[in-house]
Amino acid sequence: MPYQTVPNNVKLYYERRGDGPPLLLIMGTGLDHTCWNAQVDAYAPRYDCIAFDNRGTGKSEAPDEPITMQQLAVDTAGLMDGLGISRAHVSGLSLGSCVAQELALMRPELVATLQLHGTWGRAHGYAARKFETQIRMLQSLDMRAFYEINVLWFMTPEFMQQHPALVARQIDAAVSNNPSNESLVRQYRADLAHDALDRLGHIQAPTLVTVGSFDLATPPLYAREVAARIPGAELVVFEGGGHLHNVENPEEFNRVTLDFLRRHSL
Repeated sequence: MPYQTVPNNVKLYYERRGDGPPLLLIMGTGLDHTCWNAQVDAYAPRYDCIAFDNRGTGKSEAPDEPITMQQLAVDTAGLMDGLGISRAHVSGLSLGSCVAQELALMRPELVATLQLHGTWGRAHGYAARKFETQIRMLQSLDMRAFYEINVLWFMTPEFMQQHPALVARQIDAAVSNNPSNESLVRQYRADLAHDALDRLGHIQAPTLVTVGSFDLATPPLYAREVAARIPGAELVVFEGGGHLHNVENPEEFNRVTLDFLRRHSL
């Protein structure tokens, strides 16, 4: 299986498929690379897609130590360096979007374009309360009970009603992706501590920000806040979309993101 050792001797699992300019896909809290499957299918004919599991998730190693967005960005840069990728399109969702922000600020030469989906620049107000609640839930519930509740934040009522089997599979996958409650708590603490809002004006890469209008995990006000801070950023709101709008409506998500990529070639 393909692993890359990154700084601090952590092994990250990744998958690579497609032909063309490199496109790095960074997934969110507690979720693995398979949440990008519908995008990889659409992108692979035009792009070299690299999807991976963050430390503490899926098949990557889970060191027994705190996690920060900066450290996850160092991991991501290390993956790119190890694979010989000097510059790539970078797309991140949720926690992955915050990692992408830090990567663009820390190693701007690596980032040709930036996509931030379901993002936030600072966990304040509603988002801070939600992350704190998720941490408290993980400290008192088992992983399955946690995700039976947590799914209410990242999928819409309509999608859950129309696709119950898919939602059940998503919960099963999320439960199996996380080695322990404490490992997932570390990711949520990174979500809570993330604060790049006052630095986002330094991002130089062309940027697309997207959010679902029914995103209950990180509501649209946070996406608007991020887009307003990044020079020239484009903002797209998916009407009726939830936090995982790439999973719920992949056709529209892929159309919008492919259009952005075509307009900003490497």
